[in-house]
Amino acid sequence: MEKDHFKDRSIECKLVNSINIGDTVYICEKSMQRYASKLEDLSLGIVVRKLTRHDHPRGIKVEIKSSNGKTSIGRVVYLVKNNKILYGNKTKNNQDRFV
Repeated sequence: MEKDHFKDRSIECKLVNSINIGDTVYICEKSMQRYASKLEDLSLGIVVRKLTRHDHPRGIKVEIKSSNGKTSIGRVVYLVKNNKILYGNKTKNNQDRFV
């Protein structure tokens, strides 16, 4: 059973219509689901494909492309809008890891 250390994620991460191709997101890859507990454990990238067709309680599954060209698949944990990470109903600056 996966552990959800990211209880502060926004509801948009769980709604398929809120995630679009080209959005910048943090995802949790399948191999990290048990261990990811910090932002550094997540992968940052741009959505190239949505793999989930319906809303999902643990996040929409997407394929992303990171800044180094690597593609990864995982569930969306955080959305990044206007260089800010969306946390629940709050936002925080994302200065050091933005693509």
